[in-house]
Amino acid sequence: MNAALPTRRVTPTTFARGMRGFMIAFHLLMVAFAAWALYRSRKHEVEQASITTLNLAQVLEESLKGTIRQIDLTLLSIKEQAEHSPGGPFNKSLGAFAESRLARLGMADALRITDREGRVLHGASPGTSTEVGRRDFFRALKMDPQAGLVVSRPAQDARDGAWALTLAHRIEAPDGTFAGVVCATLTLEQLGRAMSLVDVGRKGSISLRGEDLDLLVRYPAFAGQEKLIGSTQVFGDYLTAVKSSAATSQFSATSVVDGQRRIYTLRKLDTPRFYVLVGLSEEDYLRTWRHQAAFAAVAVAGLVGLTLAMGWLARAAWLRQLADQERLAAQEAKYRLLAENALDVIWTMDPDGRLTYISPSVVRQRGWTPEEFLLLGSESRALSANGATIIQERMARSRQALPGTQPFEQDLIQATVNRKDGQQIQVEAQWRIVWGEDGRLLGFQGVTRDVTERMRLEADRENLIRDLTQALTEVKQLSGMLPICGQCKKVRDDQGYWSQIETYLSQHTEATFTHGLCPECTAAFRQEMQARREQRNPDEPQG
Repeated sequence: MNAALPTRRVTPTTFARGMRGFMIAFHLLMVAFAAWALYRSRKHEVEQASITTLNLAQVLEESLKGTIRQIDLTLLSIKEQAEHSPGGPFNKSLGAFAESRLARLGMADALRITDREGRVLHGASPGTSTEVGRRDFFRALKMDPQAGLVVSRPAQDARDGAWALTLAHRIEAPDGTFAGVVCATLTLEQLGRAMSLVDVGRKGSISLRGEDLDLLVRYPAFAGQEKLIGSTQVFGDYLTAVKSSAATSQFSATSVVDGQRRIYTLRKLDTPRFYVLVGLSEEDYLRTWRHQAAFAAVAVAGLVGLTLAMGWLARAAWLRQLADQERLAAQEAKYRLLAENALDVIWTMDPDGRLTYISPSVVRQRGWTPEEFLLLGSESRALSANGATIIQERMARSRQALPGTQPFEQDLIQATVNRKDGQQIQVEAQWRIVWGEDGRLLGFQGVTRDVTERMRLEADRENLIRDLTQALTEVKQLSGMLPICGQCKKVRDDQGYWSQIETYLSQHTEATFTHGLCPECTAAFRQEMQARREQRNPDEPQG
């Protein structure tokens, strides 16, 4: 049989280290999971913001294309009318036609028709400028018959200072020479109002730039924005996206205007070239995520606090349990020491009479180990046939006894039993009933003591007492007057006979005698013997 491995006892220090390791690992796992979930959520929000900016940029692109297309169609209709009317651009009825087209358009601020020198012949808006001939778009149309629709750079109106774009088409004479231009004015304020209808959040932005990257519109407006109208300065990722050949580009950057970090989508329009830039601020599209992050942080902190509190309570409970176990272990060790070193055998039985425990002292008393004794049959363990009957009777009476009573506690069962080596010994057993708190019979406890030596001593004592009693009956007491001879020291018995004193005492007591000479008698005996020798040999010299 292999030796049992020693049980390793968990010390408070080991338990504390294990708990700390578990707590740290658990908390790190929670933080990692929360961080992973927040990362995924933030990534999702960023992706959604990117999609939103792309959609908004496409909406603005389509809106701007529609506006330009309507103005372009209006200008083309006026151009055709001017080129096919008698007198060309100078036809007076052309002004009425332009006014009707402007009323239907509803987008442009003004329509103008000029001659080849740039003088306004027909103007569908008050305050019409006569300085068209010096504008860049006029020169471009005059020099290039194939220019098509030309969009000017933003310019301020000389009268009210409003910024506007001019969209123009070339008018040709019947011989194909330059005859003038038809142009429409689109104010940047009007473009800004149209762009403001797109929801980009509280901190989002929209900007529109022309073909030369000149700033046309930015929403929302900012202090000093008018000073930057027409500015062509772009930086960083914005410039990289502009130079890219892709029609759509996305990037993240911090605005130099207001310091907001945004996700941007840049869309490029052709014929004419415009740059539409839509940005959503992190402050807006991450607002929900930040709330989630704050909630997650509070939840993780609360869970950490809860687990720490539970860990502390578990540790306190474990320490209390450990202290209780130590007390129980000390008591168990004390009782085990008593049980293992006691000469008496301690045993327990269940309500059906089956042995459930036997103390190690059974080895000294009966010769079997506890394990061997528990495996023995009842006939080998039984005290005796009579003792087994008594036990069965007591068990039957125990089931009828009142809960908590001990009717047999003071009774002893004495019997002769066999040891493992076949030797017989005398034992006596004392036992009691074990009751549960609910009054239920749980079993029996008992103690069996080897009384062989005590019985032998008691038997010896009885024999000694019997022998002494018999001896006392035989002893004759010497009392009264004892006649003794003054010369020879003989005594006279009750029958009147004289006998030596030692004979008399031997007959009447248990005393026996041995004989010897005292010093005085020895000296006298020697003198007597010397005298006798002298009498036999008187002639021998003395000395």
